[in-house]
Amino acid sequence: MKNSFYLILFFLIGSFGISKAQTTNLTPQEFIAKVKTTKDAQLLDVRTPQEWEAGKIASSNCINYNDAAFKQQIEKLDKNKPVFVYCAAGGRSSKAAPILQQAGFKYIYNLTGGGYKDLANAGVK
Repeated sequence: MKNSFYLILFFLIGSFGISKAQTTNLTPQEFIAKVKTTKDAQLLDVRTPQEWEAGKIASSNCINYNDAAFKQQIEKLDKNKPVFVYCAAGGRSSKAAPILQQAGFKYIYNLTGGGYKDLANAGVK
């Protein structure tokens, strides 16, 4: 009985030390406000290079979600800095966010209900 108590206590204490990153889904207004107030924010545009070249946010990184090397390419980003992921309408970024989480990114913010045009229209640079 005493051993069981210590075993349970050990697992409980250990689980508090493990922090699993979660994705925070934000509306366009929340996303824009959070980007503007977050130090070291990394903007990740997961549209195609052609979409990115047609209109982009200067400070963003373009890593095509549909590229076979997507998982390898995201490794270039800093996993300890917040990453703000978006696309054209929210579909690809919603699929990319769990991949970022599995790759070990700690702070993931996903733009839902909007896309690149909302950010550009709001003056996100």
